[in-house]
Amino acid sequence: MDIDLSKYINTSVSDDQMNAYIYISSQTAENGEIPAESITPDMLRDFLSSRGIKAGINKTLLQSILINKLFDRQHLIAQGQLPVNGTDGKFNLLFKTEIDNHPKVLEDGSVDYHNIDIYEPVHEGMKIAEYIPATPGHFGYNVSGAVLNCTNGRELSPLKGTGFTISDDKKSYYSSLDGKIEYKNDTITVTNVLDIQGDVDLTTGDVVFNGDIIIHGNVHMGSVIRSKHNITIMGNVEGAMLYAGGEIQLKAGMQGGGKGYVEADGDIWGKFFEQTKIRCNGDLNVNSMMNCDVFCCGDITISGRHGIIVGGTTMTQGNINATVIGNMAEVKTVVAAGVNERLVKEINALENEIKTVKEAHAKHERILDMLKSIKNPSERDKITKMLEQVIQSMQELDHKLSGLNSELEAKLFQTQNYSKSKITVQKYLYPNVHVTLNGLHYITKDTFTNVYLTESGGQVAVINDIHNK
Repeated sequence: MDIDLSKYINTSVSDDQMNAYIYISSQTAENGEIPAESITPDMLRDFLSSRGIKAGINKTLLQSILINKLFDRQHLIAQGQLPVNGTDGKFNLLFKTEIDNHPKVLEDGSVDYHNIDIYEPVHEGMKIAEYIPATPGHFGYNVSGAVLNCTNGRELSPLKGTGFTISDDKKSYYSSLDGKIEYKNDTITVTNVLDIQGDVDLTTGDVVFNGDIIIHGNVHMGSVIRSKHNITIMGNVEGAMLYAGGEIQLKAGMQGGGKGYVEADGDIWGKFFEQTKIRCNGDLNVNSMMNCDVFCCGDITISGRHGIIVGGTTMTQGNINATVIGNMAEVKTVVAAGVNERLVKEINALENEIKTVKEAHAKHERILDMLKSIKNPSERDKITKMLEQVIQSMQELDHKLSGLNSELEAKLFQTQNYSKSKITVQKYLYPNVHVTLNGLHYITKDTFTNVYLTESGGQVAVINDIHNK
């Protein structure tokens, strides 16, 4: 039986074509009754299609309307699907891109001027960024079945910059250096050079860096600078503390004021040092030193037109080459070259420690022999455990003794290497200069010109001809 469904079914579609509604009346103009038993879901779907409603139809609702006679009310019978645009790829930067370099206020109300962030640190192998790939879009449709277009996410080009590596899948970025990291103008820069354009003082805080440090300004009293590599300072340095795993270069000089401290595992270069404590594992090259406390493992060269050492104590395991030592006022000036008291003390301490370890080892050997001589079967388990403990202790002593012997051998080599150190004075060697040379002592009484000091016949000899030394 053909049924004209349009007599008792109305449909409507929203203006945006995304929603369609159906209204089924329980009565008709002809007989007042809907022939429900004659209508199927397929008939309703065909009717909706004839009205332009072809997609997003709620089939479950269609069946429910007929089965449960949900008439005389409007139903949302179809819904379109909005398109979903893909997301663009993006980078997550795993470091701070902006630095808060303001001093921190502590709980007690005081201000911490030392621990101030002036850069973002990074370590080799550290993950610094990750890439989140773009996602594809999903097409949509309206209730008439028209396709609604979408946009796929856009992939980004790899990050630009230097000092990092990228994983094979192009998703992870890792630092290839110990140093600092910056992000400017869409570029990442990882470098092992910290370049400070201005001064360093209490307002900038301590400067601690794994790479090279270059300071273009001055370094003021109380500042602390630490580097695992080199430190270069263009301006003047006051009573600061400098520590370097490499070299230190002071293009101007340092007026330590009795509080300055300079320590380097490599060479130290400076225009001048005044009232500064210096510890140098390499060579020391200065134009002048006044009232300084110096210990150097390499050679000390005081050059230039003045090239003076005056006052203080200057010690080295190597040679001293200076233009002038002392002054006309006969200020006490202590200089030492060659085997020095510090090295001798270190050798003596090592020899004493070796002796103590050997005595402990001999004692353990006696205990071991005694335990091995015990034959009582009832004590076997106890004796075995004690034997294991004694043997382990002896092995630990052997390992310690080996390390001490290696260290002593290195110290003795230093003694041989520097046992022929010399002190050369290009111009004037003034009175009241206290000299220690290869363990021998000498105090100058006169003014000498163009001389070198060397060991001869068990005493310090002052030789006039420096060109034939």
